[in-house]
Amino acid sequence: MKKITIIILAGCLLLTGCKSEQQQQGQFERVSEQIEQVKAEAQRQEQQQAEQKGAEELTGNIKVTVRMLTVDERDFEALDTLWGYTTGSLTVKRRADIFPESGLKVHMAAGDLSAQLAAVKKNARHSEETEMFLVLANGETGYINLGTEIAVPRFYYLTRWYEAADYQFRRAGRGFKVRAIRVPGRDLVNLQLTPVLSQFLNDGGDKEFTEMSASLTVKPGQSILVGGSRTSRENFSSALLGLRQEKVLKDTVILVNASLL
Repeated sequence: MKKITIIILAGCLLLTGCKSEQQQQGQFERVSEQIEQVKAEAQRQEQQQAEQKGAEELTGNIKVTVRMLTVDERDFEALDTLWGYTTGSLTVKRRADIFPESGLKVHMAAGDLSAQLAAVKKNARHSEETEMFLVLANGETGYINLGTEIAVPRFYYLTRWYEAADYQFRRAGRGFKVRAIRVPGRDLVNLQLTPVLSQFLNDGGDKEFTEMSASLTVKPGQSILVGGSRTSRENFSSALLGLRQEKVLKDTVILVNASLL
């Protein structure tokens, strides 16, 4: 009788232990599931925050500051000192092979060249400075106006001559189309510059010199310097940047800076 009772008790204890283990296992699985749900929710919220931040970065405006300094030929040497603060190594050009022939130079500086530009202006015998601002949405295009009239009687570009007799040199507007793009996830701006002669064609149309497009990625405040080499008075840069007033030959350099708003 005692033996039977012991067996029954042992069986009951065994069943109770199994049930307890099953309950513990079930509780462990429920807790694990809840932990995974919390983790998934946290990841979802982080992703939403990252997407929202990225959207804010991509929709923010970009301010493009343009300073143009024009001097006559007596101060060309002083103007050329600005190139010593720049490098062209990080400039992506659509047709890099034609830039030397065109005379056009688009270089990036290590920092802001506003102080250096002001020093050249201060020491120049005669200079004219113009400043303008563009506020562009991400990916939007604006226009940098350099002035009207092409000062040279003709210029050479991509295997052909453009002459005043065949095009609207006197009414043509000179400038650059500029497109500003925020670099996602980074405090950088990509600026794409394309030379344009507006109302240059006989039908009043514009001519974009897309082969001379340049793309530069800069930090806010970092300067881009645009100018000409003046190796010839019949090259493209002379037509775009040259100016003649009262028979005095002048040249313009352009300082471009971008900032995030």
